[in-house]
Amino acid sequence: MVSSPVLIGIAASAALSILWPTSIFFICRSRMTLLIRNVLVGAGAFFVFSQVLERSLHVYLLKLNPTTAAWFQAHPIGFALYGCLAAGLFEEVGRVVGMRTLVRVSGTPGTAVAYGIGHGGLEAILIGGLAMVQTFTFAILLNSGRFDATFGSTVSPEAIARMQTSLEQLTLAGLTMGTVERLIALLIQIGLSLVVWRAVEKGWLGLLALAVLCHAVIDFPVALAQTGQLSSSIVEGLLLTPIVHRIHDLVLKGQLDEARRQLPEERPYPEQSHLRSTW
Repeated sequence: MVSSPVLIGIAASAALSILWPTSIFFICRSRMTLLIRNVLVGAGAFFVFSQVLERSLHVYLLKLNPTTAAWFQAHPIGFALYGCLAAGLFEEVGRVVGMRTLVRVSGTPGTAVAYGIGHGGLEAILIGGLAMVQTFTFAILLNSGRFDATFGSTVSPEAIARMQTSLEQLTLAGLTMGTVERLIALLIQIGLSLVVWRAVEKGWLGLLALAVLCHAVIDFPVALAQTGQLSSSIVEGLLLTPIVHRIHDLVLKGQLDEARRQLPEERPYPEQSHLRSTW
């Protein structure tokens, strides 16, 4: 069973995935010129380069080509490196293409910020919002006793058991961590858009390379966690630096119980083959 507070947390997480980019847009619009066109260009370029082109490469290398699929299966760190570099290259090149060909210049930093809101906003909706809607649906099916009947004919009993266990292990703390991570990722996408816009304005390819590298470095710990090479708590600690500082301050003040409550819960990741099938 999934508790009512967790169900509310799932719904709130889905709603916040839409609220984050919308709120940032209206907050920034009072300080700079933001065009809806540039937001849509950012979202469209992200979808084409990340969700279509990058995913097509993943399908070929991780599924259709048995040689590369076997190599990545046997080398999880190589898989992590490939994943983070592919994400950085496709998304940042897509950012350049979108900015050079489709955006309407509205001044600096407005052009880049609007683009970044579109890019990061769609990412938040696809990864956070839609995933939480799916999770909420699964949780309702589980609570109503219809989970096995719904998936029993198409999913193996082992996979159903793993899905049920994952749903039952959801916590408000974990959902909160994920929601904050999506906000941080959105802010990072806006920051990378500022870097790439500067590269487009000045014609500095070095800045584009810097953006690709920064993107890959940020994604690398997450990719390592997906392959089981790095603890999820460490990744969350890296992404949620303000919380880490708060824990540090509480420990120094001797408030150990409160510090423990701030620690993210260790959550098991699915087996590698399942994760690779979604890349």
